[in-house]
Amino acid sequence: MEHITTVFIADSTEEFCTNLTAALAQAGGFHVCGTAYDGETALRRITELKPQVLVLDLMLAKRDGISVLKALA
Repeated sequence: MEHITTVFIADSTEEFCTNLTAALAQAGGFHVCGTAYDGETALRRITELKPQVLVLDLMLAKRDGISVLKALA
């Protein structure tokens, strides 16, 4: 049985999120459980989904990546 790693992507660029989601799907072993384009949405969805891995842009609207990490800690 293959282990699947859940990933959440938070980046201000929709194209980056789409491309990374496709690359992870092609690589196998990963499931992108969600994406967000601003920090407030990212924080809310990360808290709900509890992914194993977070890809986080530091320059996000509404709440920067550092403050998202601090809130999650």
